[in-house]
Amino acid sequence: MKQIVWSRIFDVTALFFDDIMAFHEMMYAQRSAEMEKEMKRRKREVGQARKRIAELDRIFKRIYEDDISGAISHGRFLKLSAEYEAEQRELEEKVKADQQEIDTYEQNKSDFDSFAAIIRKYVGIKELTPAIVNEFIKKIIVHAPEKVDGKRVQKVDIVFNFVGEINFLSATQPKRQGA
Repeated sequence: MKQIVWSRIFDVTALFFDDIMAFHEMMYAQRSAEMEKEMKRRKREVGQARKRIAELDRIFKRIYEDDISGAISHGRFLKLSAEYEAEQRELEEKVKADQQEIDTYEQNKSDFDSFAAIIRKYVGIKELTPAIVNEFIKKIIVHAPEKVDGKRVQKVDIVFNFVGEINFLSATQPKRQGA
């Protein structure tokens, strides 16, 4: 197991230093251009919703003043204020949920820089220590052994901190064989 982990960390660091731009593009492609479009759309919607919330505050103030001055009936004021408050509450909940998703996405974008810093910190590691494993790896998934061409093969997935599972290395990932 230790050899598999060390080998994958070595593969990732080697790939990173061979072509940092290609590595960054692969990580970006993993996040998907579609997700980028979705986040831009949500940012736009959040901006529009915040404008509408501010507008509702102004409207509410105006109808309150109209109620006080007698320009509208108190019953009409109550009905309008209830509708505007419900709309505002709904918009605030949507803004909160969308903003949280946008923040998470932005954090993931900055995670590449954090991962790059870890790679630079451990350039040319000769020995795998628990500290190195903890900085690089979030979790290790060991699958049940299988028989392939009469040999026992066990797949091991490694999920790295900040960037997740790096799928583009799957062709070079070693498989554990043996008893």
